[in-house]
Amino acid sequence: MFVIIIGIILIVLFFLWYMWFLQKKNASTLNEYKDRTDHLKEARLEGKIEKLTKMKLSGASDDRFNQLKVEYHKQEEEIFSDILRQMRGAEYKNTEFKVFGANSDLKKINASLKQFEDEISQISQGFDELLKSNELNATHSEELQKKYQTLRKQVLTQSFSYGPATDKLEDELSEIANLLDNEKQLTTKGDHIEASQILDDIKIKLGLITDQLKVIEPLFHDLNEVFPGQVDEIKFVFQKLDKQHFKFNDDIVALIQEVQKEIEESNDKLGELNFDAVNTNNEDIKQRIDDLYETLTLEIDGKRDVLKEQKPVLDYINHAVFQHNRLDKRIQKLQEGYVLTDKTLDTFKSNFDTLNEVRREYDADVQSIADKQVIFSQVRTDFKNIVKELDEIETSEKDINDELNQMLTSEQIARNSVDEYAKRLEIQKKMIEQLRLNGLPDDYLDYFYMVYDEINKLYDDLDADQINMEDISKAVIITQEDLNNLVEKTSKLKYNVQLAEKLLQYANRYATKDGAFSDELAHARSLFDDDYNYQESVDVISKALEEVESGSVDRIKETINS
Repeated sequence: MFVIIIGIILIVLFFLWYMWFLQKKNASTLNEYKDRTDHLKEARLEGKIEKLTKMKLSGASDDRFNQLKVEYHKQEEEIFSDILRQMRGAEYKNTEFKVFGANSDLKKINASLKQFEDEISQISQGFDELLKSNELNATHSEELQKKYQTLRKQVLTQSFSYGPATDKLEDELSEIANLLDNEKQLTTKGDHIEASQILDDIKIKLGLITDQLKVIEPLFHDLNEVFPGQVDEIKFVFQKLDKQHFKFNDDIVALIQEVQKEIEESNDKLGELNFDAVNTNNEDIKQRIDDLYETLTLEIDGKRDVLKEQKPVLDYINHAVFQHNRLDKRIQKLQEGYVLTDKTLDTFKSNFDTLNEVRREYDADVQSIADKQVIFSQVRTDFKNIVKELDEIETSEKDINDELNQMLTSEQIARNSVDEYAKRLEIQKKMIEQLRLNGLPDDYLDYFYMVYDEINKLYDDLDADQINMEDISKAVIITQEDLNNLVEKTSKLKYNVQLAEKLLQYANRYATKDGAFSDELAHARSLFDDDYNYQESVDVISKALEEVESGSVDRIKETINS
C-alpha cells in the first residue's frame, strides 16, 4: 500500500515536472516566434512600393505591380495580424498553465508563419524583378541593338554573298527594327514586362537571321560560282568535241539547259528562304553536272581506246579466221575417213557464223569512224565484246582440235583393244577344246558367238570407209564387259566339267550297292554326256553322294581348287 502511494506521488511529481518543462518550452518557442515577427516587421516592403510608384509603371508592369501590392497589403493586414493574435492567445494559455493547448496552437502558428514568410518572399522577389526590369531591359536592348546593327551592316555590305535571299533578309531586319522602336516606346511608358517580351522576340529573330546567313552563304556560293563555272567548262569542252565531230547518246545541249533551269529554280527558292528545296535542288544539280562530266569523259576516253585498239582487234579477227580455216581443212580431211559428231560440227559452224558477224560489226564500226558519225563509247563496248567472242571461239576451237586428236588416239586404242579381245577369245576357245567335251551348253555357245560377232563387227567398223569413233568407243566398252563375262562363264564351265568328272568317277564305287543311287548316277551321266548340262550333272550326283557318304563332295571340290 505504501509502495502504491509512493508510486502515485512520483507520477504526480513527474507530471507536474513535465507541465513545468512544457510551459518553459512553449515560452521559449513564443520568444522565437516574436523574434521572427519582429524581423518581418523590419523587412516591410513599403520602400520598394514607393520606388516602384515613382517609376510610373504602365501596362502589364503596372498590372503586375498592383497585383503584388494588393497581395502584400492582404498579408500584412489580415494574415500577419491574425498570426499576432494567435500568438497572444497561445501566450495566455501557457501562462494559465494550459500547456497542451498552447503547444498545439504554436504548431499552427509555425505553419502560418512559414506560409506568410514564403508569400512575403515571393512578393518581394516580384517587386525586385519590377525594380530591375528597367535596368535589365536597357542593357538587353543595347546588346540587341548592337547585334542588329552588326547584322544589318553584314547583309548590306556582303549582299553579293547572299544573292536573291538579300531582300528577304532585309525584310526580316526591318521587322526587327520596328520591334526595337516598339520596345523603346513601351519602356518610356513604363511597361517593362511587355518591353522584355519584345526583347525576347528580337533575340530569337536575330538568332534566326544569324543561322540563316550561315546556311545561305554556301548554298549561294554553289549557285553563283561553283555550278555556273562547271556548266561553262562543260559547254566549252562540248563545243570543242562537237567541232571534232564527237557524237553522244544523250542530247548534251538539252541536258545543259536543264541544269541551268534548275539553277534558276534554286535561286528562286533561295529568295524565298526555302532551304530544304534549295538543298534538294543543289544535290540534283551536282549529280546532273557529274553525269555530264562523266558523259564527256566517257567519249574522250572511248576515242583514245578505240584508236588504240582498232588495229589489234583487226589482227585478232584475222588470226581467228586463219585458225578457223586451218581447222576447217583438217576437219574436211578427217571427214573423208571419220564420222564426226553433230555437236562438233554444229559448234564449228556456229563459230563460223560468229566470225562473220564479228567481222561485219567491226567493219561497220570502222566505217562509222571514217564517216565521223561514231559514238566512241559504243564502239569501245563493241570492241570489248568482239574480243570476248573471239576468246570464246579460240577456246572452243582448241577444244575441237583436242577432240580430234583424242579421236585419233582413241582409234589406235580401240584397234589395240580389239586385237587383245580376239586373243583372249581364242584363249577361251582353246581352254574349252582342251576339255575334249562331246558338246557345250546352248547358252554358253550363244554367248561365245555373240562375243565373237562383236569382235568381228569392231574389226569391220575400224576398217570402214568412214570410222565412227563415237559408236566404236561405246562398242569397245560393251565388248570388254561381255568378254569379261565370257571368261567367267568359261571358268565356271571348266570347273563344273572337272568337278562332274571326278564326282562321277568317285560315284562308281557305289554303282552296284544301291539301286536308287545307280539310277541317280545314270541320270547324272546322261546330263553330262548327252545333254551337256554339266552344272545340273554336278547337282544331281552331289546330292546322291552326300546321301551315301556325307562330306565326300567337299573333299573332291578341294582337290579341284588346289
